[in-house]
Amino acid sequence: MTHEFDRTDALLADIRDLVRHVRLITARGREVFFDRADRTQQLAAKAIVIDLQTAVERLPDAYRDKHPEVAWAELRAMRNYLAHDYANTDYQIVWNALVTDFPRLLRQLGLAES
Repeated sequence: MTHEFDRTDALLADIRDLVRHVRLITARGREVFFDRADRTQQLAAKAIVIDLQTAVERLPDAYRDKHPEVAWAELRAMRNYLAHDYANTDYQIVWNALVTDFPRLLRQLGLAES
């Protein structure tokens, strides 16, 4: 007999932690993010987006269905864009997602810190 292990809480904690790292990147500022001599922040952001989508994709369908306000398909599309079209990445789009979309995701999921 198999018991399905519900990892929802662990995945939500992972999502919250990833967005915490997003806040660390954005706190360093736009100038640091777009520094042509040091792409570290951009590469870190790209990894965070990919990891965040991986966590989101592992959430149970029933959980995602309870949150239709979340742009699930757009998250997947951004992950695929970053993972597969890395040479043409528009980091302005990534920056906008970091400062707007990911904090909103936490609010939509009820994970935002009060």
